[in-house]
Order: sequence, then structure tokens, then C-alpha cells
Amino acid sequence: MKNFFLSLVSILLIFSFLPQGAFADSSSSTNYDDIEFPQWVKDLRRTEIITFGSLPFVTLWTILGYSLYQYGEFRNPLDKSTDSFTEEDQWNIIKISAATCLALGLTDLTINLVTRARKESILRKQRENQPFTITPLSQIPPKRLEDETDEEAAERLKREEQMNSQPKPEHFIEGVESAVF
Repeated sequence: MKNFFLSLVSILLIFSFLPQGAFADSSSSTNYDDIEFPQWVKDLRRTEIITFGSLPFVTLWTILGYSLYQYGEFRNPLDKSTDSFTEEDQWNIIKISAATCLALGLTDLTINLVTRARKESILRKQRENQPFTITPLSQIPPKRLEDETDEEAAERLKREEQMNSQPKPEHFIEGVESAVF
């Protein structure tokens, strides 16, 4: 009876998770790369991911290092048959792991901020070093064709400006009337 119940539950679990991918609507998913978040939010999220994501690995290495340092041997924290660590040892391991993870996250944040500031500083210096001149539009001579005088070029520009100022009729391609450009 117990085996029947376990097999029934396992079959129900398998079939409850199996068809979810088949009926998912791919067009309704949100691509978070398209959403413009401020840079500080992206930096904070990256720091959070690194801090909490490194916690299991840092805790494992902290247990190894702490047991080797404190007792001279590796003590298995999952072994319930022996007293591997006292409660004080466990709190020390948690404190060391949390501090190390926080230090990793803040170090990554600092490196990213310094790197971004250096890049922006280099770009700013490059922009400052590039000379530029501002010429009023009245002083710019009109572009001339090969066999054209300055007066003819000025008249041609006036005609082009008049043609550009008139509204142009809209032409739609069939089936694209509702497209957003």
C-alpha cells in the first residue's frame, strides 16, 4: 500500500510539471533587457547576486578552513552521530561566511564602479581634446553642382526648401498600415 501511494504521488508530480512548457505562451514573456533600469539598480542587483550566490560555496570552504584551523582535521558538519561542531563554532562559521560573501559582493561593486568611472573619464578627456568650430548657417555656402554658379545654387536651394515644406502624401504598403515606425 505504501509503495502504491509513493508511485502514485511520483507519477502525479511528473505529469504536473511535464506539460507546463508545452502550453507556455512565448509571446507573453518579458525580456528584462528591453526595460531601461537605472545603472545603480543594475549594480545593486549584481552585488546582491554575487553576495548571496557565493554563500553556499564560501560556507563550504569556511567549514573546511575552520575545522582544519581549529581542530587540525576535517569535521563533517552533516554527520549527526558525532559532535562535529559546537553551537559557538557554528555561529562563528556563519559569521565568517556572511562577512566573506559581503566582502566579495562589495569588492565586485567597487571594481565595477572604478572601471566605469575610468572609462567615462577617458571618454570625457577624448571629447575635450577634440577641437570643434561652430559656423552659423548664414555663412555656409550652398553646395554647388559642377556647372552651377553661386546664384543658381542659391535659387536651387530655395526651390528645394519650398518643396520640402509642402506636406507629402502618405503612401502605405499593403498590409503594413498598422505598423509602428
